[in-house]
Amino acid sequence: MVTKKDIPFNLLKVIEAIAQQNLDIIQLRREEDTYYSFVEIDPNSKNFFKIFIQGNKRIGNMGVGNFAYEFKPIDRNRISHQLTQGNLQSVTRHFEAWINLTREVNDTPSIHDDNFTKRYSEFYFEEFKISEKDANIVPFDPCQQDLIESYLDSLTIAIENSNHELLNVEKKELVLAIHEIKEALTISSKNHVMKAITKIFGRLYKVSKPFAKEVIAAAKKHLIKGLIELGTQYAPKILELLC
Repeated sequence: MVTKKDIPFNLLKVIEAIAQQNLDIIQLRREEDTYYSFVEIDPNSKNFFKIFIQGNKRIGNMGVGNFAYEFKPIDRNRISHQLTQGNLQSVTRHFEAWINLTREVNDTPSIHDDNFTKRYSEFYFEEFKISEKDANIVPFDPCQQDLIESYLDSLTIAIENSNHELLNVEKKELVLAIHEIKEALTISSKNHVMKAITKIFGRLYKVSKPFAKEVIAAAKKHLIKGLIELGTQYAPKILELLC
């Protein structure tokens, strides 16, 4: 496994600084023979940006001081991938362009999106997001994770036993999504977890507003209050709603 000690320091300083500011849309994926392999958080995306360790195994005639890297999509007009080489400035320029394009695509409304679920999810994330300055880059501590797992277990039971307007296929999809949140809890940032949970709320709200309101009220009462008692910092808006 690559550690920061194995990465050229100038590369580490530049890439880490950019990545840390964008962990709401990208995440690091451990991959053999890469200094960095970034993918979108969106599980439906196949886009990536990789910087290789042994570039000469992938590209002939590697220039001195150059890095081999690969990314998808290439640009606004080409959704294919490109393998190339370049110095640190070139890598940085392409990485920033890739992130900017990724963010722009995510922010662009599309008839291919479920805009109803997206809107509801974003609404509740604004309420539930954590205000700590490092909430996009650090995980919950073990006690907080235990609380979240307990809440997710209760949410699973509530969905499985619900008599509201939920089809069996919807229940199965929601339960699977909750399981995926639990599986990734130890390697996810705080706000990444909250965004995933509020996405569940958004999906519920679309199919059953009464049930969603029950679930969200229970989350504020048990999950959010519990996290606050364990030291999590929230914005004033959610604190007012809990009073």
